[in-house]
Amino acid sequence: MQEATRSRIDGHWSRRFGVPVPGLHPVTVSGSGRHDDAALVLLLGDHAYVDAPLAHLDALAPLALAHAPATLLDAATWAPVATGTVLGPADHFWADHETALPANAEPLDPADRMVLAGAVDDAEWHEAGFDRDPHACFGIVEDGRLVAASVLTSLWGWPVDVGVLVAPDARGRGLGTRVAGAALAAGVGLSGFAAFRAARDNIASRRVAARLGLEAYGANLAVPLG
Repeated sequence: MQEATRSRIDGHWSRRFGVPVPGLHPVTVSGSGRHDDAALVLLLGDHAYVDAPLAHLDALAPLALAHAPATLLDAATWAPVATGTVLGPADHFWADHETALPANAEPLDPADRMVLAGAVDDAEWHEAGFDRDPHACFGIVEDGRLVAASVLTSLWGWPVDVGVLVAPDARGRGLGTRVAGAALAAGVGLSGFAAFRAARDNIASRRVAARLGLEAYGANLAVPLG
């Protein structure tokens, strides 16, 4: 990963949490006031950052500061305060101009991505970012049928976020890697870097990241408090 890419990532999180990144301490707890019903927990390298709702700041700070940074990405750590299912963790993978990306999937009309809506459930559709307006789409069509697609959508104000869907009966053949590579290459071309986020238990997505040589940097989870 280029140093400029890492600086852009760190700069975003510094603005998001309102604290220096890297942090002055292994665990930093802040209250941005952005949310009142959930806490955002981020691990960057060996530092953790917790954005706690202002009403919960006094309760969450002692819990967070009593743990090592990596432990804060364990949903069980937050069991004493969570009011619902902890979401995550999700790992963040990155590409930039140092990443050799194969772009062997064709551009797809964004409207055509809807063909895959009936092949996956709503949670998978949302997790892949297919419910957002894309800057670009790429797909693989076999025998006149769309079997895999990727979208490039906005993250932090830039077109860098890549999501992938593959029809269930076409999985295990590397199609997700092909469409992901095309969308990541488009993101790098437009913004200088691109992101691919994968839930830690999503083995298929993590394999895509590994095959494409993406660099892992950052992970997060959300703790419901409302």
